[in-house]
Amino acid sequence: MSDPSLGVRSGLQGRVNHNLDILLKRFENISQLAPVEGKSREITAAETYQIECHASAMIRAAEDLLSLTRSLKEAWLFGQLGSELGVVDPATDENAKQVGKALQKLASKPRSSM
Repeated sequence: MSDPSLGVRSGLQGRVNHNLDILLKRFENISQLAPVEGKSREITAAETYQIECHASAMIRAAEDLLSLTRSLKEAWLFGQLGSELGVVDPATDENAKQVGKALQKLASKPRSSM
């Protein structure tokens, strides 16, 4: 029987690889278009537009990577990541329970007036 977490991992890794490829290719394209010496104004204007298009694609890829990291952080915080990927650490669970108890004690203490 196949491990369902392999599909999740390969999907996440594929998304990261795709965005990294976009960032690298677009940066390479921008660096090739960067030299301006000896070019007419029309060519420079067209290349400027191409650079803007490449830059906006890079921004979208970076935003997707940020979205991915946020999703991973949320999944980790809410306990979805460990069970989904088959990684469960009993010591971490015990530490989380102790922290939760300590926070409940702090929350139940009466507040002193200022």
